[in-house]
Amino acid sequence: MDHRKLPDDPKAEWSISLVSSLIMKHIRAHSFNMVLTFDGSGVSGHANHIAIHKAVRHLASTGEVPNDCVLLSLVTVGLLRKYVSVLELPLSWLLPSHIFCITGSQGYKQAKAAMLCHRTQLLWFRYLYIAFSRYMFVNTFHVIPQGPKDLKIF
Repeated sequence: MDHRKLPDDPKAEWSISLVSSLIMKHIRAHSFNMVLTFDGSGVSGHANHIAIHKAVRHLASTGEVPNDCVLLSLVTVGLLRKYVSVLELPLSWLLPSHIFCITGSQGYKQAKAAMLCHRTQLLWFRYLYIAFSRYMFVNTFHVIPQGPKDLKIF
């Protein structure tokens, strides 16, 4: 999304209210039944990713999200686990997990194509990410519990 108040900048503070209203607008417009987001660590500590997580958590607490829409947050793993690629698969399988997703070769190709669409973002280390990151092959998610539908939290 290209929004002047939401610059792609890890130093920029995004308004949780604005982000949550935009997310809710898309959930309603497209009748989404699932939202996948970053966790509170934002995978790499990226402030924009963390703001998106906070916005989704806010929506979960307000009861605005439709009952049939599941909210999931990606589990951030440590640096070693992040870059062992498919070798991370058995460990993820054995550890207590919540929702486990393997992308497979087709999913990897789609993720790689998506990364390559953002040429201005492709610094040298992102090529290593494409080749070795476990997030290109396997992901684990937590369910974000939704609060009471009649409770408003501010």
